[in-house]
Amino acid sequence: MRICLVSREFSPRLEGGVGDYTFRMSRALADAGHEVHVLTASFPGAPRVHADVQVHAVRDGLEPGFAGAFPLAPSRHAYAVHQTLLALHERRAFDYIEFPESDGEGVFALRARRTLGAYASAVLGVRLHLSREESRRLNHLDALDMEGAEYEHMEATCLGDADLLISPTRARLDDLAASGRVLAPRQVVIPPPFATTPPSASPSPPATPPVVLFAGPLEHRQGAHLLVDAMQALFEKGLLAELRLAGEDTRTGPFGRSYRAWLERRIAPAWKERVRFLAPIARAPLLGQATLCCFPSLGGTPPSALMEAMAQGGCVVASDASGMREWLVDGRDGLLFRAGDVPRLVDTLEKVLTTSSVAESLRREAPRSLHARFAPERIVRLLETAVTEAAPERHRVLSAPTPRAAEDLGPRVTVLVPYFNMGRYLPETLRSIRAQTFQDFEIVVVDDGSTDEESLELLEHIRAPDLRVVRKRNGGLSSARNAGLRAARGRYILPLDPDDLIAPSFLEKALSVLEGTPGVGYVTSLVSYFVETPARPVGGWVPWGVERDALWVANVASTCTALMERHHLEAVGGYDEWLTSYEDWDVFCALAERGLGGAVIPEPLFHYRLRPDSMTRTTDTEERYQLLAYLYRKHPRLALHPDRALRILQGEAHKQANRLREAAVPPAPPPLLDKVVDRVNGTLKRFDFVHHALRGAAHRVVGTEGDDRPLRHQLLERLRGKPPRR
Repeated sequence: MRICLVSREFSPRLEGGVGDYTFRMSRALADAGHEVHVLTASFPGAPRVHADVQVHAVRDGLEPGFAGAFPLAPSRHAYAVHQTLLALHERRAFDYIEFPESDGEGVFALRARRTLGAYASAVLGVRLHLSREESRRLNHLDALDMEGAEYEHMEATCLGDADLLISPTRARLDDLAASGRVLAPRQVVIPPPFATTPPSASPSPPATPPVVLFAGPLEHRQGAHLLVDAMQALFEKGLLAELRLAGEDTRTGPFGRSYRAWLERRIAPAWKERVRFLAPIARAPLLGQATLCCFPSLGGTPPSALMEAMAQGGCVVASDASGMREWLVDGRDGLLFRAGDVPRLVDTLEKVLTTSSVAESLRREAPRSLHARFAPERIVRLLETAVTEAAPERHRVLSAPTPRAAEDLGPRVTVLVPYFNMGRYLPETLRSIRAQTFQDFEIVVVDDGSTDEESLELLEHIRAPDLRVVRKRNGGLSSARNAGLRAARGRYILPLDPDDLIAPSFLEKALSVLEGTPGVGYVTSLVSYFVETPARPVGGWVPWGVERDALWVANVASTCTALMERHHLEAVGGYDEWLTSYEDWDVFCALAERGLGGAVIPEPLFHYRLRPDSMTRTTDTEERYQLLAYLYRKHPRLALHPDRALRILQGEAHKQANRLREAAVPPAPPPLLDKVVDRVNGTLKRFDFVHHALRGAAHRVVGTEGDDRPLRHQLLERLRGKPPRR
C-alpha cells in the first residue's frame, strides 16, 4: 500500500507523544514492505527513519491576504496540511492516510473528502492520542474561551468525518461512545508498535534500597500525587525506599499553578530527602534499574513509558485507568490497582517492595508479554486488515446534484437578494450568480423601500427571465428576506446580500453536499474578505458549522450566505423581524435546536465585501447588548452543555479585559489605569455579552465612538490627554 502518516511532530522520544508514535509506525510499515510517506511540519534535520520512508514538509501556500482567515496556529496548520497533502496525493494516489486527533490536523482534509470528494482513492483514518478536551477534563483545567473551544471542535469533527477511527485501547472508544460524540462508522483497537527482542538473560537486579520510579510529565492526569501520598504512607510504616519522579513540570496544579510545586508541598518534611525530582532525560536508564515503575494514571492514553519499562525488564505497577488493563495482565506481567484508590495503591506497592519473588516474576515476564502484544509486524497486520475492511467507507463521497424530477415545475434554487439603496454593487452580484456552473435557479430581488434614485432606476433595467423584483415598504433586512421567502419557488434558498459575491462553483458544490448528506440543515463555505475585487482578498473567516455550546456565545455557524432547504427555513418561522441584526445567527440557532447540522466546504467560495457603512460596523454597542440578550432568552436550550457555554463566555470576557489592561499599562499613571480597568470590570458585571461586544464597551468607556483605528492607539492617546477623533 501507499501510506501517508500526517503528524506535526515527527521525532523519537518526545515523551511518547504523537511524534514518537509516527516515528515507530513509519518504520514498522516500511519494514513490512509498504511505501511510506510522512507529512510533518517544516523543520531542519528531520530524522532519517528508514530507506523507504519519505518525509515531506507541510507548506503554507495561503495568499497573504487570505491568511487572516486563520488567526489560530492549529487551524492555519490544518489548512496547510490539506493544501500540501492534496498536491502530494495527486502525485502518489495514497491508499491510506492517517491523521492524529490532536489539534485537528486533518479537519480540512476530512471536510474536503466529505464535501468535495477529495482523496477518493484513500481510506482516511484518525488515530486517538489525547484530545484537548480530555486533557482539560482530566487535569481540572476548567477555564475555556473561543480559541480553546475551536481546538476542541476541530478534534471532534475529525472523529466523526474519518472512515476509520483507531484507538490504542477499547477503553478510549467506550469513553468516547459514552460521551455522545459522533464517531466514524468503523472503529478498531490497534495499540502502537514497539520493537523489542525478548531478553535471553535475566534482567539486571534492582537497586538497593528499593527505588520506585514515576516516569512521565508531571501533570495531574498522570496521578503522581497519588503515588506521593502512597509512598509517604509506606515511609510511615517503616519501609526504607526512595521515590523518584522523572518528568517536566506542567501548570496542572490547582487552578493552573505548578504541579511540581503542589507535589512538593504535599511531602512531609521528614520524607523530603526520600523524594527526588529528575529531569525527563534521566528517566530512560532508570526504567530498568528501578525496583518498580509506577503509572498511577487517572485516564487518557496509556503512557509509552509503560512499554519502555516493560521492555527493559521493569516491574510495573499501574492503575486500571487509561486502558492499561488491556496492555498488561494483572499478576503476570504487572500489577494493577483501582484508579484513584490510594489505600489499594499502598497495598500493591508494599506487596512488590517486600516480596522479592513477586517482583522477579513480573520483571521476567514483562519483556515477553510486550513482544507478544506490541510487535511491529503484528500491529502492521492489524492495520492492514482494518484498512481493507474500511475501504468501502471511502465511497461515502458526494456526486453532482441529482437531476430535477419531472413533477418539479419551479427552479431548484432561489437566490434571495434583499436590496436597499445598493445600486452601486448589485450588477456585480448578479453577474456572480449568473456565472454559476449550476444553472437551475431563479433570482428574487426584494426592494425594501429604496430611496436612492440611482438604485431605483437600476431596478427598471435588470429585469430578465431568471429574475423577479419584489417591492415592499421598508421593514428591515429580516422583513425583506421573509418577503423573498414567500415569493420563492425553489426548493432551496440561498440568501445573498447585494454587495457580496459567490464563486462560480458555489451552488453546484453546496447542493451536492446538501442533497447527499442526511441531517444537514445548511451548507456554507470558507469566507474571503475583499474591498475592490475578490482576486485581492484582505482577510477571511472560517465558519465551524454547528457547535451548539459555542453557537450560544457567538455566531460560529456561517454568514447569512448558506444554502438551506426552504421547508427548514419556513419551519423555524423564517427570519425574526424583531431583530435589527443577527437574524442569520438566530436562524442557525433554531436549526441547531431541531437537531440539524451544518457543513462547511473548505474552499473560499463566498466573497464578503468590506464596507465602512455596513450594518455590522454601524450597530450601536448598546443595541448589541439588547440583541444578544434577546437571542439568549429566545434559545435557552441551545447549548448542549450550558456550563461549557458559560465558561466560553467568561473566558472571552476575561481575555478581552486583560487585553485592555495590557494596552493601557505602558503610559498610564496608576490612578488613571485603575479607573479604566474598574470601569471595564463594571461593564463585565452588568452585561452578559460575547467577545466582540466588549470592544464596543471599551470605546464607550474611553469616549472613542466612531473611531475605527486600533483600540490600542485610541487608549494610549486618551490616557495621554488627547481628545478623541470623531
